[in-house]
Amino acid sequence: MSTQLTNKEQTASDHHAAHAYLMSLKSDVGRAGMASALRKVARAMGAAELDQVNWATLNAANVKAIIAAVGEQRIERGPRKGERLAPATVTAVLNALKGVARAAWERETIPTDTWERIRSVKPPRGSRLPKGRHIEAGERALLIQTAVSDASASGARDTALLAILIATGMRRAEAATLKLADVDLAMGKVTIRGKGDKERTGYLSAGAQRALRDWLAIRGQAAGAVICVINKGGAIFPERHMSPTAVHYIVRRRAGEAGVANVMTHDFRRTFGGELLDAGQDIVMVSDLMGHADPRTTAGYDRRGERTKENAAAFITVPYYGRLASIERER
Repeated sequence: MSTQLTNKEQTASDHHAAHAYLMSLKSDVGRAGMASALRKVARAMGAAELDQVNWATLNAANVKAIIAAVGEQRIERGPRKGERLAPATVTAVLNALKGVARAAWERETIPTDTWERIRSVKPPRGSRLPKGRHIEAGERALLIQTAVSDASASGARDTALLAILIATGMRRAEAATLKLADVDLAMGKVTIRGKGDKERTGYLSAGAQRALRDWLAIRGQAAGAVICVINKGGAIFPERHMSPTAVHYIVRRRAGEAGVANVMTHDFRRTFGGELLDAGQDIVMVSDLMGHADPRTTAGYDRRGERTKENAAAFITVPYYGRLASIERER
């Protein structure tokens, strides 16, 4: 199906509505997520860059066509490589498109009735089991020990990064944008800026405080990024934040060195939420710590329901004892 945007009645041109929409978002985290979603749109349309799309030609019909095409795209890497995008991912793309349509409407490049029809487009149905896995305590220790064994500045930085992810469950984009001014080591707290430019407080355990203090002793007290860029020569650049993708690659590299399989950055977040809920902590409080707008999102990190179902299913027996044993029983 072609997803080329065409609308005979629409002659306006607007190649910058996507940029205007992204700039209207209040946080770097949200901006990065929506930019990724819009790149999926560009790929579905055969475009290399967002500004190659004439967003003024958006209408409800071609938005539906784009969403259908994006739904056919495949995951490019990770454990689910080759699978179709999850419904939640496609919904995020739809939300990004609606945001661009609104920006175009505000720029008066699409009419009000077109914008209203785009707003009414429904997201896809369906759901997926939660992605990722729980990182066991022993595996977390291995990850930290592996980074500690690297005596370079990168080893100290990566130790601090892993400690922060374990202690706070923050998103990788939140870790990438963390500033020195956000850290209060005396109180064991960090200010986390998440989606929607919403701030919350993260609390550092004693081990995380030590890891961060040791790293900052090497990094120095210059303003800028906590998890900052270090070049191949070992020079530290406090003013340069790492990208969320770079944070992801650090985690993957340290996991490979530690021999801990299939660890993604989000698994620290899943482990953080799951362990708090396992310990009986109130779901609203856990939701606040994780920066979720709705506790129902946090409920997806609750492993207790799955364990209850697993225990219940164990009561069902299958009368098979191996091929030879089954034949002997029949005799």
